[in-house]
Amino acid sequence: MAAETVKIYVKDQDDAPVVGVLVRVFDETGTTFISQNYTTLVGLRAEAEFTLDGGDPPISYTIRLSKTGTAFDGSQGDASKTPQLITIYSPPAAAPSGTNDFEVVGQIFTLPTATDPRLCRASGFFKDPTGQPQAGLELEFINQFRPAVVDGYGVLGAKVDIRTDEDGYVEIDLYRHAEYHVMVQGLEAAEECDTGAIVFDRDVVVPDRASMNLLDLLFPIVKEITWDPATLTVAVGDTLDVVPTITATDFQVLSGAAIDDVLYSMEDEDIATVSAVADKVVILGKVAGTTNLLATRKDQTVVVIPAADIIGQPVPITVT
Repeated sequence: MAAETVKIYVKDQDDAPVVGVLVRVFDETGTTFISQNYTTLVGLRAEAEFTLDGGDPPISYTIRLSKTGTAFDGSQGDASKTPQLITIYSPPAAAPSGTNDFEVVGQIFTLPTATDPRLCRASGFFKDPTGQPQAGLELEFINQFRPAVVDGYGVLGAKVDIRTDEDGYVEIDLYRHAEYHVMVQGLEAAEECDTGAIVFDRDVVVPDRASMNLLDLLFPIVKEITWDPATLTVAVGDTLDVVPTITATDFQVLSGAAIDDVLYSMEDEDIATVSAVADKVVILGKVAGTTNLLATRKDQTVVVIPAADIIGQPVPITVT
């Protein structure tokens, strides 16, 4: 018996590497935890590396893989449902493949689409504070556009209730462009009283799309900015009015410069300064040179991991 390097490679159904997969190693029975690691991109492959005892005859281990939205052996990211047996040889050349490397294929979850062109299918996964699937979470969608007629059919009913399944997954079809008030309640509290405990509630606007991530609908943040004009040049002592178009992750275009959601700043204020009003951003040239206009999320009430910068910034500023 000797310690050997073991590599677990993970790819999707299209042979693309899948990073961020949690790979946990147990003994052969799957009861004793040994080690864990996440897949990272090494070259063109996503791999998780371990040091495990091997032998000839080989030593067997059970591995479990999990990543939300990725299915391994039919699960949707629930590691308890993905046991796979691996055998480690020492020396590795004794293995049938000649290595202690293993490849696992995951089925990447793709957003299901609504079959009715008037509807958008919102879907997503929920977890509890320990990282486990949040089963039985109740979501209540309350119709804010009241009775309406769509393609000759009456749209009636005040609300629709749905619950996450055992994988923490839920999906619902909603009318495009419609407004809903959404309340989320915990299952445990709901069993204790008629109304349940409201985890959060908010108003949402459904985009004109066949599908979307439900979490982006419930927790929108600023995603992208485009600028008009696209090339920002201003003379010393002059000002330049710039009109931003700001799109959130729920595909809604925010009003004007979205000063409640976006904070604007200049990388070098000795060259230029920036101020924002309701419908535009104003740049003042101070001395000749180049700098960058920065835009960051002002509203930090929604924490997203991993964090991502706003697309479309920083944008170069030339002062002539």
